Amino acid sequence: MGSGGMYVRQRYLVVGKRKSVWLLLGALVYAAVVLLGLGNMVVSLVSISDKELPVYSVQREEPLAALTFNCAWDENDIPQLLRLLEQEKIKATFFLVGQWIEQYPDSVRQIAAAGHEIGNHSYSHVDFVGAGEETIRQQMEKTDALVQELTGVKPTLARVPSGSYDSRVIRLLRQQGYEVIQWDVDSVDWKKPPAKEIVRKVVGKAQNGSIVLFHSGAATTMEALPDVIAGLREKGFRFAKVGELLLEGETAIDHTGRQVPVEKDASYPQKP
Repeated sequence: MGSGGMYVRQRYLVVGKRKSVWLLLGALVYAAVVLLGLGNMVVSLVSISDKELPVYSVQREEPLAALTFNCAWDENDIPQLLRLLEQEKIKATFFLVGQWIEQYPDSVRQIAAAGHEIGNHSYSHVDFVGAGEETIRQQMEKTDALVQELTGVKPTLARVPSGSYDSRVIRLLRQQGYEVIQWDVDSVDWKKPPAKEIVRKVVGKAQNGSIVLFHSGAATTMEALPDVIAGLREKGFRFAKVGELLLEGETAIDHTGRQVPVEKDASYPQKP
């Protein structure tokens, strides 16, 4: 070994035996990355392994997107929204807060009767990051029971309140049997921007496999939606419910939150 190797070895010995082992392994991995050109793969594998992520988007070859609506405020625009979706022959995914369900059961029935998908958005929209595991379970189970009572179907999709999560939250929800859904295109309609700004943002950012976030009860959402739909269709997009957008078979989630297929001989971790 030359003088360069000796210098590295001495540095390992100085920082202690346990750290020296990890540093040595790190150096070997880095060398493999440089020699074999595996940089992108290593980044992806580390990201998949180190942090639990929800699904932000889905790897799709075709221009397919999902429109999603969080329902936590009022129901004033639900009839108009359902009419528009019916006219456009679009099926969407609605994430419902339990307290909203209790207040507007007829709207829940109408959403389900129209063939749209219903996901669980907690019971009272508490921040799950600061909540205990039992609180999270209760929040989800109570909303599941409400949805099932009104529609006969138990949700399999979940969306965390305010989009706030950590690995513990995502892991717990997956253990409860949900796929956790975020979004990669945010209309930011809750800020009440002009309708044309919503259209520009959504149509400009959508990509194959995008999941788009809207809110029922937002001031300018209904004004913007017809042009959003028209703009996306001009770009060749078709629409699907989130459950239809998700891939079948073995999948993983990359460091951006994009759901990707897993080859049978792949060595990186698979979707829980």
